Amino acid sequence: MLISQRLLGVSLLLFGTGLAAAALAGEEPFPWRKDPGPIAGRWSVTCEEMAGMVVEFGVNGKKATGRVSRLGKAGVFGYSAGEEVLRLEADDHGDWVGQLHWRGVGSKERWEPIRLVATPTQLDATMTPDNCYKKMPRAN
Repeated sequence: MLISQRLLGVSLLLFGTGLAAAALAGEEPFPWRKDPGPIAGRWSVTCEEMAGMVVEFGVNGKKATGRVSRLGKAGVFGYSAGEEVLRLEADDHGDWVGQLHWRGVGSKERWEPIRLVATPTQLDATMTPDNCYKKMPRAN
């Protein structure tokens, strides 16, 4: 029994040492990980009730913040230019996941979960109850 415990201990030590060496060598432990999609820049919302609204994203590492850069019709809901409306972080699949500052009529507001997929030409909210952030094109 004592010998099998020692063998198990030595095996675990060698396995742990191998993982640590791989991490120090800079090897990616999960080859399926993707770089974050290209979210930086300006995107136009796609719903009629907030037509003309443009959200501009700034990126800092794996975090992104979206701010209203052009208000359009969104002022009706209480949004203002420069307001932060999206807080996101890149996940291992290259998507942007976080929160959307949602506002409705009658000054109802809350932070809603959202998942966005960014390509060079389109930003698409694949998980949100708000249609304004689906299939957004780049803005000029």
